[in-house]
Amino acid sequence: MPWTLPRDPAGLLALATDYPYPAPEESYLFTGGTARALSADGWRALDLASRVPVLAHGSNRSPEQLRRKFGDSADIPVTYGRLAGFDVVYAAHVARYGAVTSTLAAVPGVASRVALNWLTPGQLAFMHETERMNYTYGHLPLGCFTPEVGPAPAVTAVYVGNHGPLALDGGLVALAAVSAEGRPHPALWQREIQARLAAEHHPGEELEALLLDRIARPEARRAFEARLRRHQAVLALDGFTVVERLDGEIA
Repeated sequence: MPWTLPRDPAGLLALATDYPYPAPEESYLFTGGTARALSADGWRALDLASRVPVLAHGSNRSPEQLRRKFGDSADIPVTYGRLAGFDVVYAAHVARYGAVTSTLAAVPGVASRVALNWLTPGQLAFMHETERMNYTYGHLPLGCFTPEVGPAPAVTAVYVGNHGPLALDGGLVALAAVSAEGRPHPALWQREIQARLAAEHHPGEELEALLLDRIARPEARRAFEARLRRHQAVLALDGFTVVERLDGEIA
């Protein structure tokens, strides 16, 4: 179930170049369409036992994106923690709003700082629809996530990209917007990865025009994504257990 894209070029370009979008530095409660800071013990007042914790390694950790998907009426606790043995990297995939999206890659020695979205069963079903076609829902090995606040998840659920990680110069490229320890590969901001790919595949063309064209014309986006297959790395997620591959009609 796709959310509505803005109509103005500036809004569309912001979606394409600001991914994974601003997020608070500390754990928060998404409520009333905004982020409300959670104190160290604030999570104790929340009914987390009835919710499903799902790792948010990309835009789902951002209140902006949660509002686009769920509107102003949803309450979603978002807590941060340390994910050992995995990094948040760019996927060989372009979203319908023009951004190069994120996925996870198993990288020994790396620990990335990611979030948990604590979703009700109904919110989880809806989140599945927003991730359909591009992600697989499953579980990471037990014990890989250590929370900064709140309980540790009994099961570490996550969405992993169906398109595989993006590889440039023979290696992975991490999201600079996501902090991590021990990265052996470079990290770029969204605008930097977009410029790098544009220079390689569309030299001399204006980046903003390319992005707007990919958003306006799905065939242009799919043609560019086909080019990215030459950069696609082999997905290596040791211990990842598939629960549901979210194939469907939404591109």
